[in-house]
Amino acid sequence: MHRLTLNGRLSWPFWILVLILVVGMGLRLYGTDWDSGYGFHPDERDIYMRSGCMYELLTEAPGYQNCGYVRDQPEAEPGLSGLGTLLDAERSPLNPHWFPLGSILIYVMVLFRYVVELFTDINALEMRFVGRPLSALADVGTIFLVFVLGRRMFGQRVGLLASALTALAVIHIQNSHFYRPETFSVLFTLGSFWAMLRMVDRRRLRDSVLLGLMVGLALAPKVSILPLLLPLSLAYWYRVLDSVNGRWPDINGEVVQRTAGHAVVAGAVAAAVFFLSAPYALLDAGEFVGDLLAQANMARHAGLWPFTIQYIGTPPFLYQVQQSAVWGLGLPLGVVAWIAIPFTAVLALRRRPTRRADLLLLAWVVPSLLFLESFEVRFLRYVFPLMPFMILMGARMLLWLAEALRPAARPPELPQRHRVIEKINSLVRRLRGFPGLAWLPVGLAVLVVGATAFYALAFEKVYSRDHPAVTASLWFKDNVASRTPIVSDNHWDEFIPDLYRYRVWQFPVYDPDSAQKMTTLAQHLASSEYLVFYSGRPYGSVTRDPGRFPFSGSYYRQLFTGGLGYSLERAFTSYPDLAGVAFRDDPFGRAGLPRPEPKVPGQSSPVTLDLGYADDNVVGYDHPTVLVFHNDDRLTERALRRLL
Repeated sequence: MHRLTLNGRLSWPFWILVLILVVGMGLRLYGTDWDSGYGFHPDERDIYMRSGCMYELLTEAPGYQNCGYVRDQPEAEPGLSGLGTLLDAERSPLNPHWFPLGSILIYVMVLFRYVVELFTDINALEMRFVGRPLSALADVGTIFLVFVLGRRMFGQRVGLLASALTALAVIHIQNSHFYRPETFSVLFTLGSFWAMLRMVDRRRLRDSVLLGLMVGLALAPKVSILPLLLPLSLAYWYRVLDSVNGRWPDINGEVVQRTAGHAVVAGAVAAAVFFLSAPYALLDAGEFVGDLLAQANMARHAGLWPFTIQYIGTPPFLYQVQQSAVWGLGLPLGVVAWIAIPFTAVLALRRRPTRRADLLLLAWVVPSLLFLESFEVRFLRYVFPLMPFMILMGARMLLWLAEALRPAARPPELPQRHRVIEKINSLVRRLRGFPGLAWLPVGLAVLVVGATAFYALAFEKVYSRDHPAVTASLWFKDNVASRTPIVSDNHWDEFIPDLYRYRVWQFPVYDPDSAQKMTTLAQHLASSEYLVFYSGRPYGSVTRDPGRFPFSGSYYRQLFTGGLGYSLERAFTSYPDLAGVAFRDDPFGRAGLPRPEPKVPGQSSPVTLDLGYADDNVVGYDHPTVLVFHNDDRLTERALRRLL
C-alpha cells in the first residue's frame, strides 16, 4: 500500500489530499444560509421543526402542548421522568412519531440545541446553522474515504483523482447544503466498504464488530441500503476462500461455521446500533412499519402522491442516467461515471489483484440500480449513494486507459479465454501505434477535472445570491400594494415568503378535476391582479397526467400561450453560471408548453447552455424558476369559465 509519508516526512500526495479536502470543505460550507431561514426543503424543515418540538417537550417550554406533532400526542409526558416513561411509546417525549427518515437526525439536533441554548436563544429553523455544517462535514468525510478506498483498491493516483472528483461533484455539494440523511448514510456506507476490506484482510472478530458498527450507522439515517447485503456476503465469501488459500475443495464446515459466526456478530452489532439510534422503531413498531410501507408504496407508484406525478411515464434507467449525468455530476464526468460500470465489469474478468475490488464495487452498484429501477418514482437522491462508487470506478478507468496507451510501458493484457477480451487486447495494441494517442486519456482526465471544477464553481453562484422566491417576495413588497388579490399556484409545493399582506388564494391543482374546480379558478383569475408560481412542479407534473387532470392541463396550456389574458411580468431565476456561461434548465418543453418571455427580462449571460429538463428535486429547493404573471386583458369570469 502506498503511504502518505516518505522517509518520515509528509509526501506530496499528502498535501494534495489536504488541498482536496480544504476545497471540498469550502464548496460545501459556502452559502450555508442559502434559503434565508425560510426552510424551502420540506424534509429538512420537518426535521428542524420536529426536533424543536421535542426540545420544547423535554424542557417543558411554555406552550409546548401546541407545538407541531406534540399537539397530536396528548399522552406524551414532558421532561425525562424515568425509564418506564421512555419505554412507553405513547408517553415517551423521545418518540418522534415519524419514521420516513432516521430518528437519529432529530436526536442530534435536540442534543446540539441543548448545547447552543447554553450560550444563546435559538429557534428550530435556526438550527440550520448546525445541521448543514454537520452534513458538509459528513460529505468531506466521504471525500476522504473515497481516497482511502481508491488507494486501497487501485492505487494512490486513483484515490487522489477519485477524491478530487468527489470534492467537485455538484450532487455532493448540493446535498451537503441540506440536513438530510443522504450525506451521513453515504459516509458510513463507504465506511462499511473500508471495514469489509479490513475484515477480509485481518479475519478477526473485532473487525466484524467494526463492520457491524459501520453498517448500523449507515442504516441509522435512513433504512434504504438493503442492497448492501450482497457486497457484505461477497466479502465474507472472500474470507472463506482466504481461510483455505483459495482452494475450493478445502472448504469445510468449520471454516464456514467460523465465518458465519463472525457475520452473525456483525449483523447483531448493526441491528443494535440501528435500534439504539432509533429505539422507537422497535418500541413503536407499528408506526415504524407503517411509515416504511407508505414510503415503499409511494416509491413503487408514480402519481400516488402529488409530488411524484412528475415521474409518470419516465423511462427506466435512462431517466436517472440523464438526470445524474447532466445535473448531478455534470458533463463529461457524468458520462465517465456511467461508462465506468460496464468497463469495470469487463476488467473484473481479468486475472489480477483488483478483480476482487471490481466485483465488490459491482456487487453494490449494479444490484442497487436494478432495485431502484423497480420503482416508478425516481428521485435523484435515490442514486446519490452510488455516485462516489461510480466516480471511483470512473477515476480508475481514466488512469487505466492512460497507462494502457502509454507507449513506454507494456500494458497488462487480459486473459485470452474471452473473445471480447481478445478484441480489446488487439484494439489496445493497435491504438498504441498511433502517434500522440497516448496523451488522449491524459487529456480526457484533465478535461473531466476541469469541466467538473467549472460546473462546481458555477453551481456555487446559486448560493451567492438570494433565493428566487425571496427575490420575488421583495419585488412584491416594493411593487404591489397591500391587499392586492393574488392567485398562488403552489399546491403541494413550496411558497413565496411574506405574502400575508395580500389577498392570496391557492389554486388546489391536485384536487380532482371538475367543472366546479374550474369555475372557482375562473372566479379568482378574473378578480386577481397577479398569478404566481414558486416552481415548475404544478404545470410540469399535471400536464403529464391528462387522464386525471384534463381541465387543469388545458388551463396551463392556455395560460402559457396567452389565452387567459395573463402575461409573464417577471421570471426570477438563479441558474448556475460562471465566466459568462450559464447552465439553464427547461421546465416547459417536457410539459409541452412554450417558454414565456417576461415583459422585463432578467439578467442574462453571454453564453447560455440549455440542458433540458431538470428534475424538480434538482432545482426545486435551492434555485427554482419563480414566475409572476400579470392580469393584462382582465377577461370576465364568464369568458374564463368558458375557456376553462
